[in-house]
Amino acid sequence: MVVVEKDLVTLNQDIAGQEIGIPVYRIFDKSIVNKTKAAGSGNKPVPKVYIQSAVHAAEMQGSAVIFRLIEQLKKLTLFAEFTLVPNCNPFGRTQRAGEYLQGRYDATTGNNWNRFYHYDETDVVSFVESLEQAEIDLIKSGSETKLVRSFKSFLKHKLGSKLDKDWGVNTAQFLNTTLQEIAVDADIVLDLHTGPSSTRHIYSPEFLAGQATAFNIENIISIPPKFAGALDEASFTPWVHLTELFADRGIELKYKVSAFTIELGSQENICLTQALSDSAGILNYLQQHHLVEGFVGVEPVDITTTLLKNYKTLFSKHAGMVEYLVKAGDKVAKGQVIARVLNSLEFDTKHAIVDVKAPDTGTVILHYPSAAVQVGTQLFKIAVHG
Repeated sequence: MVVVEKDLVTLNQDIAGQEIGIPVYRIFDKSIVNKTKAAGSGNKPVPKVYIQSAVHAAEMQGSAVIFRLIEQLKKLTLFAEFTLVPNCNPFGRTQRAGEYLQGRYDATTGNNWNRFYHYDETDVVSFVESLEQAEIDLIKSGSETKLVRSFKSFLKHKLGSKLDKDWGVNTAQFLNTTLQEIAVDADIVLDLHTGPSSTRHIYSPEFLAGQATAFNIENIISIPPKFAGALDEASFTPWVHLTELFADRGIELKYKVSAFTIELGSQENICLTQALSDSAGILNYLQQHHLVEGFVGVEPVDITTTLLKNYKTLFSKHAGMVEYLVKAGDKVAKGQVIARVLNSLEFDTKHAIVDVKAPDTGTVILHYPSAAVQVGTQLFKIAVHG
């Protein structure tokens, strides 16, 4: 029997003392969870999947996707526990300038809401050094369950210690660390985002790029397993480092957390019809990993994988009003005119319009959402084809 539980997790209080919270949904098959518990603590636990959306508050399509996922998960056979957080940044939701949410950055500090998750590689070193020989021998024999459970508990303790430190943390750190405490038990972590004016794409660690094709998203950006502050990196990087430390001792550790950032089009809008298609890609991935059963599958699309070093930003060399001649998802050729910049100080000269050309051949992933640009504005991000 599939069970849906909903909790309201308090994140903070406003200046009047009113609690600020977020809904957290937990979905699982009660019979499978009970069977695992009855088998004892030594048994392999039920896999856990964590999915969140809208840490950048204006990026709302992920919330619609989570709604569709909840609808469909209730109808499927589940072999995992799912934790879904559809609107994980209540702070960003209140920061509006005129008609638009300013949900990417903290309006008070300028901090990016998605760059303050926690990872400290010295934590991983200290964990390995604390292991007793008997535990290491157990891992050598191929039994990883106890190690995985212990390391997740260790990471959760470190997150709690970060929040409790005497000097405190800033608001973005508090939000990110609190969310990470919920996600740290998961085996699969999906962070749902959108871009300014964007096509669908997914950030995948290089070692999971093959698996990422199951999401059925046309463009994969393959990133190195390094930490740069985002949730996907904070989720898989500790396990990559742990694997490397064991490899130095001649021990192969197979377990890693799988984590991805999925970009679901453009911000400041939702489409429930498209959300059904977006959720289908996620369910396809989950079914390929035997975490759900009964999903009908998807019609495969052509997928291009681009290394992060080939994911290029085109900055404007001119100020003015820009006309975008290509849209997100379009293929462009080197030298093709992809935008025109109009300068009102030059209306009476031949310099009124300046063409912007593609520096290389590739796929437009996103472009700046406004027609008003300055020198240095990020006009386009293009996945350059090798």
